[in-house]
Amino acid sequence: MKSRDVHAESFFESFMELKRELEKAATRFQRTMGISVDQYAILHNILENPGKLTSATVADSRGISRAAVSRGISQLIRRGYVEQSYKSTDRRVRPLSLTTSGKQLEIDCHEALEKAARVMSTAQLATDHETITVGELTQMLAALTTKDDTEVD
Repeated sequence: MKSRDVHAESFFESFMELKRELEKAATRFQRTMGISVDQYAILHNILENPGKLTSATVADSRGISRAAVSRGISQLIRRGYVEQSYKSTDRRVRPLSLTTSGKQLEIDCHEALEKAARVMSTAQLATDHETITVGELTQMLAALTTKDDTEVD
C-alpha cells in the first residue's frame, strides 16, 4: 500500500473544517432532541446497563470528565429522564436507571442518529474507495447539516 504525504497546512484546514461540521451536527442534534450528544451518551450507557452504573462508571466508560457527567446526570434527573436509587448496603453508591420518558427519549435519539447515518451515506463523494478520508467525512457531515430533515427516510 502506498503512503500519502500529509501537509501540515492542509491537515490543519481539514481538521478545522471537520471540527466545524461536528459542532454544527452536535448543535443540530441538541436543538432537535433537546439534549446534548454527551447527555445522549449517558442515556444510552444507562439503557444498556440499568441499575448497574454510577456517574463515575459512566464517566470512565465514555471518556467524559466526571464533573461533566455529574452535570449531565443532574440535568437528566431534573428533566425526569434518569433516576438514582440508593443501595441499602452503601448509601454513597447511587445506581442509575432510565424513567419511561428517558427510555423513549433514548429511542428517539437513536432513531435520529440512524436517520443521520442514512443522510451521510447518500453524500456524493469525489472518490470511490473503501476508506474514508477526513475530507470525505467532512463532506458527509456537511450533507447531514445542510439537508432538510424530511429529505431522507
